[in-house]
Amino acid sequence: MKKLIYFFLFLAMSTSLFAQKKDALTLYHTANTAYQKQDYAGSIKLYEQLIADGNVSTEVYFNLGNSYFKEGNVPRAIINYERAKKLAPEDEDIEFNLKIASLKVVDRIDNVPEVFYKRWIRSMATIFPANTWSIVFVILIWLVFMSAGFYVISYSTGLKKISFISGIVLTIFAITTYLMSARSYSISHVEEQAIVISSSVYVKSSPDEKGNDLFILHEGTKVEILEPFEGWKKIRIANGTIGWLKLNEIEKI
Repeated sequence: MKKLIYFFLFLAMSTSLFAQKKDALTLYHTANTAYQKQDYAGSIKLYEQLIADGNVSTEVYFNLGNSYFKEGNVPRAIINYERAKKLAPEDEDIEFNLKIASLKVVDRIDNVPEVFYKRWIRSMATIFPANTWSIVFVILIWLVFMSAGFYVISYSTGLKKISFISGIVLTIFAITTYLMSARSYSISHVEEQAIVISSSVYVKSSPDEKGNDLFILHEGTKVEILEPFEGWKKIRIANGTIGWLKLNEIEKI
């Protein structure tokens, strides 16, 4: 009897999940159709609904970014292109559209020169998402154990030598992969970035309306979030300059 109850519960849950997936797919196609008919406001509403329901994907963010761009809302377009890029760092279409949208941003801020090895590590880490690096790391660890096993059970001096060298090389690769995974995760989940959504804002010297105006930023500019404080965010721009902005003046990527 218990098995029968569990079976019906499983069947009901599966049917519910299938129905939800089907509804999400229908909504996605409806949003695409609205976009193709140049009903950009309608497509934005539908894509936003998909995201609100938890149906997050590279395609949804990318298409939402396209809809906002067509509507002339550059900051929202950049936000969604950046979110899509986090899920698919190597997607050329996302990178291209992001560059086109960024050309409409007023502020031109030079990046602080980065030490070559840090730049190399960042570029390597963003080749794959953190979970892909983690999978490669697990595979390499298994290969290390296999090499160690062959070394132990082998009677041939030649095979022992090959197993030993292979184990050393695989261990180095495994350590490197682990470091890439950690760096990729840090870039995607720990380092917080945001986009200025107000048309223009003054960056303050302190989290206070009475703070000195340090400089002005315009909509679409990307900033790094350093720390929050009672409705304010301490931010850093690409050239390393630091200041404070109100929480409602930026939106986290």
